[in-house]
Amino acid sequence: RLERLQRIVSKLQMESGLCEEQLNQADTLLQSDVRLLNAGKPPQKAAEIERDLDKADAMIRLLFNDVQTLKDGRHPQGEQMYRRVYRLHERLVAIRTEYNLRLKSGAPAAAVSVPLGQRPRQELDEATLRYLQDLLAWVEENQRRLGAAEWGVDLPTVESHLGSHRGLHHSIEECAGRRMPGTGEMCGEEGADTARPCARPQNSSKSRLRHLESLHGFVSAATKELMWLNEKEEEEVNFDWSDRNPNMAAKKENYS
Repeated sequence: RLERLQRIVSKLQMESGLCEEQLNQADTLLQSDVRLLNAGKPPQKAAEIERDLDKADAMIRLLFNDVQTLKDGRHPQGEQMYRRVYRLHERLVAIRTEYNLRLKSGAPAAAVSVPLGQRPRQELDEATLRYLQDLLAWVEENQRRLGAAEWGVDLPTVESHLGSHRGLHHSIEECAGRRMPGTGEMCGEEGADTARPCARPQNSSKSRLRHLESLHGFVSAATKELMWLNEKEEEEVNFDWSDRNPNMAAKKENYS
């Protein structure tokens, strides 16, 4: 068991390095497009940046799955690996936010850095509207994914869905903790009404996480019981039931 967990640590170290490279590439392309935008030229790499961010997002969800396996197994490096993956997740959120605010909104970098109260009203309204449109599209997509998500039919698939959802849940909680430009209100928070952009997927995500953890506990226990039954069945099938077996009397006593 320890050997299996150590293999997961090695896998995490390698794949988190690959994920960091993916984020570096996305950030380099983003900064290149921001410079073009500041020079009054159209961005060239938006599709590539989006692909890189989506790839990194998928990688981080799988990494969170492996981290949870380490923590469940009480591996001494579990917390260290969690912090490493969470830092990658924070960087992904930061790059995606900059991409949405600077590139997708079309606002030059200088405009983004100006305090809200000092921006021209029209520019603020347009940037805020674009930000909210992107945010709502993100919310809608994640709500759709939550609604269509499967639960799993055995322990490996349930564990896979649980690990994947933990990564998605981190992203949704991160979104819920942001303040919306222009209003200063949180996108979603504990007990928030569904009018907040992130409130609905946040509630759905919490519910799915709770049910997946409950399902995982049930399936884990059931799997252990089935393994025990299979062992007993194999033992009974391989037992010599002839009268020549000296252990036959003790076996009969077990069934009496």
